[in-house]
Amino acid sequence: MILRIRNDLINYQKAHQNKVNILLHYFAFLFAFLGWIYLFIDIKVTIILATSHYILSSIGHIYFEKNKPGAIKRPWLGFYAGFLWFFMRTYELLTRKKVLPNIYSNN
Repeated sequence: MILRIRNDLINYQKAHQNKVNILLHYFAFLFAFLGWIYLFIDIKVTIILATSHYILSSIGHIYFEKNKPGAIKRPWLGFYAGFLWFFMRTYELLTRKKVLPNIYSNN
């Protein structure tokens, strides 16, 4: 199970290598995370945040990465691997410790 999650994270990162796309996805998942919180507070804010999430992600894939968004090909993988990447990347930014798998190694 851990190996499967690690491989999914590696595949997610391989589909998101452009720096602008990575930045857009970070904010997209921040908006999605806030949208889940606002789901219980204000549904209008949730809809705006969810829409912003998909717009930022799509812009990143279409204009910068030049590939199809994961939500189209494999929605569940894009959802869980994206959120996992977001939380792990946030941890890396806060602690300055590398926790995401290296996409260039076979280990």
